[in-house]
Amino acid sequence: MPIIDAYAHVALPRFLAIEDMLRLMDREGVSAALLSTAETCPDMHTISRALVAYPDRFRAVGMPLGRTPAKLRAGISAQLDSGFSGVRLPAAFIAANPDVLDLLAACGAFPLVVGETGLRVAAGVLADFLDGGPERVVLAGHFAGPADPSLLDSDADVARLFGHPRFHVAFTRHGALGHLPLEAWARAVVERIGWSRIVWGSEWPVALWRDETYRSTLDWVLRLGPSAADLRAIRHDNAHRLLFARPVAPTALGAGWEFMPLRREADVWLFPPSLNLSEARHRPLMLAYEAWGGERRGRYSDFILTMAEHGITGLGATNPR
Repeated sequence: MPIIDAYAHVALPRFLAIEDMLRLMDREGVSAALLSTAETCPDMHTISRALVAYPDRFRAVGMPLGRTPAKLRAGISAQLDSGFSGVRLPAAFIAANPDVLDLLAACGAFPLVVGETGLRVAAGVLADFLDGGPERVVLAGHFAGPADPSLLDSDADVARLFGHPRFHVAFTRHGALGHLPLEAWARAVVERIGWSRIVWGSEWPVALWRDETYRSTLDWVLRLGPSAADLRAIRHDNAHRLLFARPVAPTALGAGWEFMPLRREADVWLFPPSLNLSEARHRPLMLAYEAWGGERRGRYSDFILTMAEHGITGLGATNPR
């Protein structure tokens, strides 16, 4: 079965290099991926290079970054002009800045929305955006903000948004949402919108930091009882239609657009809340894990325990036995 990963992080030094992502995709049988990053590592130039070098394998969403509202909007335009398909936007940001959706619409781009509680803070604004034209779509990441399933009926704006035929939900951030009513919410979402508007994303390598495996994020949905046709839809067909059906001709993001000075400094957290590492210390550890055999051999925590049990304190030995 072909697979498209609809949410993965490529950005340095915090996340994956382009080559890291390609190796992962080839190992797991993933044909294509939607790339993103985060406020902690807004390395948009690496994402842009991935688009230019591999336009058949990658699409990307940008970020709203800038020291002033004008610079923020100009930065969004620069990312979209270089071939980014959309922009990752917090629901609270959309509620406070609804005009940004008009900027996306003018470029034929979509918002990848992240937020809590069914995105209720921006649900009405997003539904209005979708009503503005047949070419407009919204993709909601992280299960569209798990909440009590009754919200899908009790909040009129949420009901309107989830009922819209061009509203899509990405099942991502599985392990981080385990403390919420995730499975009940996911079942309710499937019942409300159907399998044809759901995609899957790994949130790699952040899922690794939670001691999840790539396969565990892919297979999480099996607990909901999808048919073989449903699985193919969420693992490939829906994402292909939504993200890859239209060819792109990306160009390099201009050298003048440097977003890393705006980054929010943060350690890499492993197995929260147990272990925090600087990015400089964590990256060689992650690469050593892959050289060790990755999830084919054991979980990330297994690898670290193996290192500890054998007294391996340096990371020069990339294949501890």
